[in-house]
Amino acid sequence: MKLNGTLTGLAFAVALMVGASAVLAGESCCVKAKAKGKECEHECCVKAHKDHKLCEKCQKDASCCDKAIAQGKECTHKCCVDAAKEHKVCEKCNKKEEKKEK
Repeated sequence: MKLNGTLTGLAFAVALMVGASAVLAGESCCVKAKAKGKECEHECCVKAHKDHKLCEKCQKDASCCDKAIAQGKECTHKCCVDAAKEHKVCEKCNKKEEKKEK
């Protein structure tokens, strides 16, 4: 019985870490470039996007916008479409990176 409680606690801890990583995911270089009306010029991203894939280096926690960009499409979420009209990054789907204190 004690093992079951330990496994439940471990599963909960892992779920918290996964959820936190999604919240802490920052805007990718590709999303920032797209908001400026440009394409990302990182060699790794250009190569990945040619194959309609995400860049494993720059898009570890890919947003809906990153996934659309990799497919050569526009994100269809209303919040992302509205942000794109204003040449901005959708802050709901692409969280700004938090500055780390030194």
